[in-house]
Order: sequence, then C-alpha cells, then structure tokens
Amino acid sequence: MERFALAAAVVLGFALTAALCSLFVPLRRVLERREQQQQPVQSEQPRPAPLRAPLWGGLCAAAGTVAAVGVGWLAACVGQPELLGSEGRLMTRLLTALAGSLAFGAVGFAEDLARMRSPAALGLRRNVRLLLEALAAAFVLLLLRAAGCLPRGMGVPGAGYVLLGSAVPFLWAVLMVALAECARIAERDEGAVCGAAFVAMLALMMVEAGLGVSGLAVLPGALAGALVALGLWAFPPARLGVGCCGSLLAAGAVGCIPLSLDMTSLTVPLALPFWVAGGLLAAQLLCAKRTGKPLRCWVKKHKMSPETVFLCSFALSAVGYVLALALLRWC
Repeated sequence: MERFALAAAVVLGFALTAALCSLFVPLRRVLERREQQQQPVQSEQPRPAPLRAPLWGGLCAAAGTVAAVGVGWLAACVGQPELLGSEGRLMTRLLTALAGSLAFGAVGFAEDLARMRSPAALGLRRNVRLLLEALAAAFVLLLLRAAGCLPRGMGVPGAGYVLLGSAVPFLWAVLMVALAECARIAERDEGAVCGAAFVAMLALMMVEAGLGVSGLAVLPGALAGALVALGLWAFPPARLGVGCCGSLLAAGAVGCIPLSLDMTSLTVPLALPFWVAGGLLAAQLLCAKRTGKPLRCWVKKHKMSPETVFLCSFALSAVGYVLALALLRWC
C-alpha cells in the first residue's frame, strides 16, 4: 500500500500541475495582449516589453503538490493506520516539512507580486525579503521544537552525529535563508531550478523509502512529479516561468524535509546547483568591490545557451546526489 501511495502522489503531482499549467499559458497570453493594448505606443520609444507573469508556474506546482500529498498520505494511512499515531511523529514531520515549503513559497509569491507591480521589476527590498525568509525559517523551527523533533546536531563525515548545543536554531535558520537566496538567484536561468530540485526530491524520496518511512516520501514524490510537469513549460524557451514562488518552494522543500528527518547535512550536497549560483554572484560582487570593475559572468562570456545552463545544473544535481549518498555512508 505504501508503494501505491507513493506512486499516486507522483502521478497526481505531475497530472495536476500539468493541467494547471496548460490552463495558465493561454491566460497569460491574453493578459499580455491586454497589457500591450493599454500602454500607449510612442514613436520615439521602443514598444514596451510583454507583461511578466512569473509566479504562475510556482503556484501551479504548489497547488499540485498540496493536493497530491493529501491524497498520497490518505492512501498510506488507509493501508497503515498506525502512521497517524506512530512514535516517530511521522505525520507531524510531514506536515511541518510541507508547511515550511509553502511558507518559503509564500515569500517567493510576495517577491513575484512586487516584481509585477513595479515598473522596474525589482521586487521586494532586500531587508524585507530577508526578514520574511527568516520568519519562514523561524516558523519551521518553532513547529519542530513544539513537536520535540528539532535536531540537536548534524552528521559529520568521520565524526558521526555531532551535538551543536544551543546554536542549533541559529545555524538551521541561517542555512535555510542562505539556501532560499541562492535559489532566488538560480531562478534567473530558465528551467534550471526544476531540474536541480527534481534530482534533490528524487534523492530524498529514495532516502526516506530506504529508512522505512515511505509515508513521508509522498512529499518529495509529489513535488518531484510537479517539477517534471512544470519543467515541460519552463524548459527553454520557457512558456511559463518558475518564478521566485516556485524557486523558493523547491528550496524550502530541500531545506525543510532533511530538517524534519534530522538529516540536515543532506541539504548541502542536494542543493549544490543553488550554492554554485549564489557563489558565482558573490564572486562577481566581491571582484567589483575590490577592483571597481564588474566581473564578466562566465556564462555570458562564453555565450552559453539556456539549454546548456540547464544541462550543467542537472549535472551538478547528479554530483550532489552522489555526494549525499556517500555522506549517508560516512555518517
């Protein structure tokens, strides 16, 4: 029955997200035409760019994931009613990971709304965005603390499980906020977030199934199916953007699912493409601050196509997957 529940979550996540995306694509075109007709056309200035609606893809993935998780968990509980009152608090861990993912997705939703309303498409202010992400991380940590599921340390290769004491909440909050910011940076590349997050969800699904908690695997399974469906529309040339909503939803899942399992060390290798995207931007800013000249992005310098960027991100995800498996053995 657990296998059926997992298969149902994956299939429903894919089907529901694909159906929603197919509805939003023509609606987006209608709104873009209306936006162009409402703006005056001046001969001295170029025609304004089409209306950006990046948040729809993330909303489709979020809605499909929530519905698929509900059906998958219900099917798992029908086959194993003891999941509702298990000593490992499986239902609490599942709901906390789902709530944390949606909380970060809501921050991305606010960022997308700010981009659409602002003529310059700048989004939220940095301080406001960081504050919202910190509140989302604190929300997850408080839920885990109230349920008695907050990790007290992390696995370190060669040293086993290392206790971190009172610094645990601060470290986890910083890790999740940094991951969310890196995912927001990676969102600029069409479809790259979908490929990277899909591999991470596949790895988490296999890890949870290997640990004997297949009921919890309905969340990464449902999100993996939703990301595959969204990737069909977000793959270059994108017809429907992932947006910050979808990017932070995926980042929240990569951060919250291992945290709810007390396996936070998996977040680092599984989010490798996100860390690389954030590291490249940090290197550019550091070089510009020291030399006064901006560092040319390696991707732009060599004129890498969006398809090549997608494949590179997918390859980094595969490397992170292998590192995560090796980390499980070492710890």
